[in-house]
Amino acid sequence: MRRISDKRLVISDKRRNADIAHVPYYFSFLCALCCLLLLWGCDRRDITYYTEAEFSIRVDWSHSRLDAEESGYGATAVFYPQDGSFPITVLMGDRNSERVRLHTGRYDVIVFNRSFTDFGSLAFRGESFRGLEAYSRDVETRTDPVTRTETRVIVSSPEKLASGVTEGFEVSEEMLGNYSAPSSSHSRSGMSSGTGSDDYTLSFAPLCLTREVKVQINVTGLNNIRSAVGILTGVSESVNLSTGKASGETVSQQFTLDDIRFTDGSPFNGTLTGVFNAFGFDTAISHKLTVKALLVDGKTVFEETFDITAHELEDETGTLLLYIEVTAPPIPDVKPEGGADSGFDADVDDWGDEEENELPM
Repeated sequence: MRRISDKRLVISDKRRNADIAHVPYYFSFLCALCCLLLLWGCDRRDITYYTEAEFSIRVDWSHSRLDAEESGYGATAVFYPQDGSFPITVLMGDRNSERVRLHTGRYDVIVFNRSFTDFGSLAFRGESFRGLEAYSRDVETRTDPVTRTETRVIVSSPEKLASGVTEGFEVSEEMLGNYSAPSSSHSRSGMSSGTGSDDYTLSFAPLCLTREVKVQINVTGLNNIRSAVGILTGVSESVNLSTGKASGETVSQQFTLDDIRFTDGSPFNGTLTGVFNAFGFDTAISHKLTVKALLVDGKTVFEETFDITAHELEDETGTLLLYIEVTAPPIPDVKPEGGADSGFDADVDDWGDEEENELPM
């Protein structure tokens, strides 16, 4: 009996030790179950990883010298990543403001009026921030019949162009996802903080890159002229949008002298005036102005070349332009085409109807 009792005692001790050994496992299981229940009762939140930051583009055109009708066009902002990746072009339907989202990195930006394809006489070339240029798409190469020298001539005035730039602004990781972040205020180099939720703002104030040139010809015998054009040498071929500097390469530029005004009290004398846009014009070097006029007989061409100087002048609207004034020798009297008497009827209201015959160039 005692042996049996000893065996039972031994067995009982083994079972107790086994139960004690399992206590840590039970405790761990209970802790894990409690944690699971706690997590289940908490609000579930999605983890979102943002890869972009949102920026406002603000443009002040008040110093651009653009015409009033330009307000009907939009604008373009081109973001050039400094790592050399492909530029980002943003078309601004409202030329005063737009929004854009960008990845982290450093950017150079050019903003200009209209879009790449909205201009009629102006085109663009260059793929980089430093290389983007505007140039005239209407250029002819003309050969002098005597000297056989070739001259490149811009035959239509390019539209006015204005641009503004920002260089080297950084989009950092802490800016990412600002379009859904709570309201706060931030400021960065090249940017100003706006109102609302982390509203990063890029501000631009474009300046005009084209020069307005006004040429006035004092004419004796204006009544004998049907139509006239001018050709000015030494005009810059293009302009760089990032620097605002005109090209050192020059061409000639043709323009129409279409503003015809007789001197008060005189039916014969007055002025021929033309206004056009140029990419650049260096007043420190010599230039020549050639005036070609088709006379009222429909066949005689008057031509004269002048050495000219230009100076800056404000017109009646306060616009600063380059002003050139010369005096032509007397225009010969000719009989009007289809008329019996010589001279030109100074009371003609619309010279546009008289420009059906082409002026030989």
